Amino acid sequence: MIERLICLFLLCAPGIASAQSADLLRAYQHFESAKTAGNVPEALKYGDQALGISQSAGDTQAVFELLRTLGDFAGQSGADAAAVDYYERALALQESQLGTSHPDLVPLLTKVADLRLKAKQYADAEALEQRIIGIERAAYGDRHENVQVTLEKLRDIYRNTGDTDALARLDVQMQPPAAATRGTLPAPGSVASRNSRYKQSNGFATVRVFYGTNRAPSGEVKPALYYGKARGELQYGHLDVTIPQIHKEAELETQPRWADYVFDVGESRSRYVLLDKVTPLPRDDFLRDLRQQIKASSSKDVFIFVHGFNSTFEDAARRAAQLVYDLDFDGTPMLYSWPSQGSATAYVVDEAAVGISGRKMAEFLETVVSQSGAERVHLLAHSMGNRALIEALQTYLAKRAPDDRRHIFGQVVFTAPDVDRDYFMDAIEPLRQSAARVTLYASDNDYALRSSQFLHGAPRAGTAGNVMIRLAGLDSIDMSAVPADVLGHSYFAANSGALFDIFRLLWRGDAPPQRCGMTGRQTAGSLATWVFNADACKGDDLLEAGVMLKRFGDLARARVIANMASLSDPSQKQQWSLILKRLDVLLPSVKSPVGTFAQ
Repeated sequence: MIERLICLFLLCAPGIASAQSADLLRAYQHFESAKTAGNVPEALKYGDQALGISQSAGDTQAVFELLRTLGDFAGQSGADAAAVDYYERALALQESQLGTSHPDLVPLLTKVADLRLKAKQYADAEALEQRIIGIERAAYGDRHENVQVTLEKLRDIYRNTGDTDALARLDVQMQPPAAATRGTLPAPGSVASRNSRYKQSNGFATVRVFYGTNRAPSGEVKPALYYGKARGELQYGHLDVTIPQIHKEAELETQPRWADYVFDVGESRSRYVLLDKVTPLPRDDFLRDLRQQIKASSSKDVFIFVHGFNSTFEDAARRAAQLVYDLDFDGTPMLYSWPSQGSATAYVVDEAAVGISGRKMAEFLETVVSQSGAERVHLLAHSMGNRALIEALQTYLAKRAPDDRRHIFGQVVFTAPDVDRDYFMDAIEPLRQSAARVTLYASDNDYALRSSQFLHGAPRAGTAGNVMIRLAGLDSIDMSAVPADVLGHSYFAANSGALFDIFRLLWRGDAPPQRCGMTGRQTAGSLATWVFNADACKGDDLLEAGVMLKRFGDLARARVIANMASLSDPSQKQQWSLILKRLDVLLPSVKSPVGTFAQ
């Protein structure tokens, strides 16, 4: 995605003049170059230049974001004193706007407390943790998971200082939180509504994702760092990502940096979506394992995800696993990862990297399509990753005879493409016949793409509104009403309604009129597009109902009723009753091939 910094400093800060914007962009470029070279003092010097320009423009939000970003960079680089300074200045700004007891202060307070603890400044660390726990208790209650985590950190401080009296008092307070299940529903375990391959055990499930990448190995053994930023030859392998039992649809539970101080590996797996293992393989061994996986799967489909800008290999792996888990995909999930720098300030570098990755991905596609034994191959790309996907498809199809290019792929989905609008329209024209259905998700509230349009001087393909793309054979879906991240850019995976629409595509391949919340929008003299009604299709209950229906067909309704009868918890019964209502709408729409899912 196009990161928040570019949006705030180059587009969303009206107080910054054009000359200042140019100075800011140069400062960021110098910052990125120095960071890549490992020159921390030089990088911070240019970061401070950008900070000064933002402060002179009087844009408080921009200053806050930059202070926080510089604090993160300084902390990751070992410049702990500088990191504390940046964080405390950001905290002062936030407190001036929110007051001293707002829950949004906790992330920054936590960062400072972690650094104080690292420096063995135990008194300062304890004071900060006590402040954090006061805010959390007021906001969430004594038994909330966040409170328990903070208590654990206080326990660690008291152990280090040998304060046995404080430890004893803390043990009285600490009661383990009530066991949580996904959305408080017993669905994953008790009624087996989820794919059995991803069965929960010991508090987490494991999702295996096969991958191709033209990232070079970094030389690191740790899974999160195994592949770095440098370009390399095409690599193959598979990876394992753990999904906690407390996972909620459309969320990507991310481990904070301080978690290593508090949790062991098992506890972290039960709380966060983690890249647990990376297994690189020679091409022949990769194909052997891939064929075995496809053969053993209940579905012979393959789903390939291509990530966007500012994504590390770890980021991409975690997102791919979250997607297929939430979508209950019972085929074989795959990832193609191109060498993004994983940095908000490396947009130009990422553009160059994605530009040379399409041909590598074409080779990967050729291997999967022709030699894996998959019956259908689905493709989904996000943001800048759409550039790699388009070039890969062009290169792959160019090697096939014109009569041999039809319906090679299943669903091809372009989500929020950061691609020039005119180029996208020209490029997609010859690609549409290669898939059973081609879908474009666009939004008029995608601030990341607005930033990209500002930088490139041309509309992006993922923008809705009056530049929405209309092409025969392309389902253009206006997702502007879907709430998502702060930039409105990751709605495809961060909203349960959007996930349900992708679920429906992969499960049944339905046309828009047969899917939830779709309204046709016809413009005189042009082709129709579709508007997604987020209010009609929101809630985990819809996705759970879809999974139940896919798993049990006509028996799904009886399964839900039987499960409700066995429950004593009123809140669980209420949630299952919502699923039952969704099923009553879904059943007729699935049985009728021409029916409309209306709410």
